[in-house]
Amino acid sequence: MQRHSLLAGIAVVAVVALAALCFLVGGTVFWGTREVQPAHVWEFPAVRSAAFLPDGRLAVAADERTTIYSFPDERALQTIPDGGYLAISPDGATLAVGSRGAVRLYATEAGLPQGTLTCWPAASSIAMMGIAFSPDGRLLAVTEQRLPNGPEVQFWDVATRRKVGAIRVDDPEARVAGSLAFSPDGRYLAVATAPRGVWLLDVERQEVVQALQRGPSESLAFSPDGALLSVGGATIRTYAAGAWRLVHEQTFKESRAISVPGPDDDLIRHRGMVVAISPDGRWLATPDRYPPHDSLTLRGEPPHHPIALRRLADGKRVRVLSGSPQRLGKLLFSPDGRWLADIGLSQVRIWPVEG
Repeated sequence: MQRHSLLAGIAVVAVVALAALCFLVGGTVFWGTREVQPAHVWEFPAVRSAAFLPDGRLAVAADERTTIYSFPDERALQTIPDGGYLAISPDGATLAVGSRGAVRLYATEAGLPQGTLTCWPAASSIAMMGIAFSPDGRLLAVTEQRLPNGPEVQFWDVATRRKVGAIRVDDPEARVAGSLAFSPDGRYLAVATAPRGVWLLDVERQEVVQALQRGPSESLAFSPDGALLSVGGATIRTYAAGAWRLVHEQTFKESRAISVPGPDDDLIRHRGMVVAISPDGRWLATPDRYPPHDSLTLRGEPPHHPIALRRLADGKRVRVLSGSPQRLGKLLFSPDGRWLADIGLSQVRIWPVEG
């Protein structure tokens, strides 16, 4: 009897010890992979786009106005009565605001208009535009995702406000041109076309060099040294410049959702698969899972789109950030590399990159 009691006692102790071990291990795993909550959340009625100034201020645009804030404490410093899609010149002196077929240029500090680039015939509604300054600030590349414009990239001289070239992607599946990214040396421009395709353009020769991939993409980012190009999409890929060989990729399991097949289904489903590279070239920010399908998600969990911080060199995930309650909008690293911001439809969510 005493022996049985002793064995029973040992068994209880073993179970308790095992449970404690599981708790500790589970806790360690949980805390090692838990989603980091944002340090700051800015609320807005609506956000169209955003861009950092070189000194770390953040410009946030709605449809009718653009406000420049101190970052990350959200103090409104200046308002320009114009909104749409933004780009900031490398020296921070010029703010470009695009919508309805035109780009307006402003002196950033004074907020005074400097001129208008009439790229395409005016439209009554706002369509997504891609606007990017060349690294030397002399050129502005512009796209607009409106079908009558086709898959065209225009180049404008910033000083003279004159169009100096245009490149059209000659591909039957390229219906419109979207996201843009200049290589740091200004030689190349990467452009994503919808509903699918990523292309490399030679800026000086004004021609398409090659197709980088046929899949859809919403986001493009060069590393600061120009050695790598990361492409957001159904599969997120990073290429080595020059040979443009694949260095690493991340694939994601798509959640079950109600969808209506159509010619632009790929483009719609893959929105939110965005990328950003930190100014020091260490980090690649990507989604950590496939985007939610908002109210069409069949699973019981609410829509949620966490962010992964990965090492750019090999794509290995290091941290997980809590991300957007819906689809990610645009990911931006602050110029000093200390912060990562997700620009959503009505929020700007901000995380420290380290710590």
